[in-house]
Amino acid sequence: MSEELFSDQEADLLSQLEDRVVKALEAVGVLRKEKIALQKEVDRLNAELAAAKSKNKTAASRLSKLLDQLELPSSE
Repeated sequence: MSEELFSDQEADLLSQLEDRVVKALEAVGVLRKEKIALQKEVDRLNAELAAAKSKNKTAASRLSKLLDQLELPSSE
């Protein structure tokens, strides 16, 4: 009878382990999908940041040219 009890305990432990492994695999799948979605969002935000930096650089250049033009007449 102790052998049967031991086998039942082993079976229960294996069943619990299997459940944990299945849950872990499901969690990994969910996390992979979330990682892909987050990476897409990061890529989109990086592109948006690059565009904003480019616009800022263009605006700074224009402002600098305007300021240079304003300074020219006063130096005469």
